[in-house]
Amino acid sequence: MTTLTTSLIAPSIKNRPKWGFVCGRISALEGKLLPREFFPSIIEMHHTEDVFQHLQGTLIEDYLDPGVPWEDFSAVADRCFYDYAVSIRRDCPSPVPADLFLIKNDYLNIKTALAGMEDIRFLPGMIPENTIISILDGEYDDLPPAFRERITGSSINVSEMDQSLSDIFVDGAYLRQMLALASAIDSPLIQTCVRELVSGHVVSALWRVLRQDRDLRQVADYLLPVGDEDLLVLELADIRDPSAWPEIIGGELGDLLSRALQMPFEEQVSTFDLKVTNLVLHMATYARFETSGPERVFDFLMALEAEMQNLKLVVTGKINRIDPDILAQRLRYVNV
Repeated sequence: MTTLTTSLIAPSIKNRPKWGFVCGRISALEGKLLPREFFPSIIEMHHTEDVFQHLQGTLIEDYLDPGVPWEDFSAVADRCFYDYAVSIRRDCPSPVPADLFLIKNDYLNIKTALAGMEDIRFLPGMIPENTIISILDGEYDDLPPAFRERITGSSINVSEMDQSLSDIFVDGAYLRQMLALASAIDSPLIQTCVRELVSGHVVSALWRVLRQDRDLRQVADYLLPVGDEDLLVLELADIRDPSAWPEIIGGELGDLLSRALQMPFEEQVSTFDLKVTNLVLHMATYARFETSGPERVFDFLMALEAEMQNLKLVVTGKINRIDPDILAQRLRYVNV
């Protein structure tokens, strides 16, 4: 049995003077993060335009041109997060804490390119545009090792995969790069958070594939290797009943999965994803016990990403007239 455990006792962190400048900047930016009570209050507003007035003095304020349609709000929020992540990265002694967030767009770009979608691009992280475009011609030499070496080592022809298999293959490369980045920086807290994110992603990826009625063992081969979670992948792939998975997974993630399975069928996977994200958001806040270090950067970007996702959820939800109670249930954890 594979048992994943998550201790909510903070992994040891220490103050590091060379991170003092960027952490001083983050201390100022943290003061502009939206408090927990902000989101329920704007959910209850009757007019979307009223939300704009309540975003004055926040981190996204400078991105809200009164002439921008509310339908474009998601792109505006994405640009806000991206610009802060790139700017903070420049101030960091190591790019790792920011890269852990920026590479997400890179792998979304890889997915769209492999699907032959030339006109869809996400803001680039570490991979330049011309490298993404080269995928359309079947050229992968300049892609990260996490992606490239898996193709070379296994003689895999990505162009012959259907989109579902292609997506899970890219997911595996993304998770491997996450783990490689985390291992490249001396931070037990960041490494613990990343491992939990990777483990949660492994479970939800297999769960989604199972709902497509595919052979999990075949799919698992495209996802592997994912570090210490290889055994977990193989064990879950042998069991087609998700209700048996919590016992195999164990620990915090097993408990979260058990709770997600109690939700209506169509909400189970998304509920699990949200619970994993909220767990890691909570874990990351232990960084606030230190004065300076990469953990402060990681925690701030986790919090900023959660804020942008919550704003996108509320604004698009109000535009589409989604029930306020449903919006409130889908908010990410905020500890401000």
